[in-house]
Amino acid sequence: MTDPVTNPVTDTLSNTVSDTLTDIISGRTPHVIAAEINMIKYQTERIYLAAAVEIGRRLTEAKALLKFGEWGKWLEESVDFSQSRANKLMRIFKEYGAGQLSSSNSDPAPNLNYSQAVILLGVPKEERAQFIVDMDIEGMTKQELRKAVKERTQARQEKDLALQKNTDLQKTVADQSDIITGLTSELAHLKVQLENVKTSKAELAKTARQLNDALESLQKSSAAKGYERMKTNFLNTSLKVRANHIAFLCENLDQTMKEVKHKLLQIAPNDKETYIIYKNKVYDLLNVWLKDETWSR
Repeated sequence: MTDPVTNPVTDTLSNTVSDTLTDIISGRTPHVIAAEINMIKYQTERIYLAAAVEIGRRLTEAKALLKFGEWGKWLEESVDFSQSRANKLMRIFKEYGAGQLSSSNSDPAPNLNYSQAVILLGVPKEERAQFIVDMDIEGMTKQELRKAVKERTQARQEKDLALQKNTDLQKTVADQSDIITGLTSELAHLKVQLENVKTSKAELAKTARQLNDALESLQKSSAAKGYERMKTNFLNTSLKVRANHIAFLCENLDQTMKEVKHKLLQIAPNDKETYIIYKNKVYDLLNVWLKDETWSR
């Protein structure tokens, strides 16, 4: 009996079709297998998250019992953890401890897997549940979730920066308002001082005019002795007025020098350059006065 002739191409096609029909009949398609793998991965990460929470719980407990300086050595020798890894696990326990991993009527957060939980550490705990609901993370890939958290963080940073700039601007305006108020008050004070000086000068001028009128009246008098006596009194009075005027000027000079000194000392801590410039101007002015030959008369 002669063996049937075989065709490799036909046989391969036949086998492929046969396998495909078998998979369809049994429901074992690549799509189904991929879904099963992804489900196992998801369940594994959920189990891993629960384990990470429990490890973090025990690490937190152990750290509280150890003496200062023993933590790093204990991690290395007892559980072979680095401090960074231990810190991450303890944070996972703090953020996703008992009662925070499963949803309930009062907690809209869905069940999380480990990867989602780690990515969501980038969202503040008090805002995380609302973020999960708003973003519907159950239908998101890790990359999509990571991108959403990053965008949310950037938006928050921009908002915080804008708020800080607004606060700084308000503070600057308030500071400038205080400066304007202070300068306005100082200007009013200087105006009062100027008016006082004008008033004093006016009173001195009035007295001088009265004395001059008295002198002219005496000069017209025929009584020589009375004229001389009145002339002497006038001269004495005139000298007294001049002495009072000088005393007034000296008092104002002393007050002015004190105010200049006070103002210079006020600006010295914040404006050293201006302080030095005007202090030297005062020294130069005093030196000019002292070197004036008029004083030697």
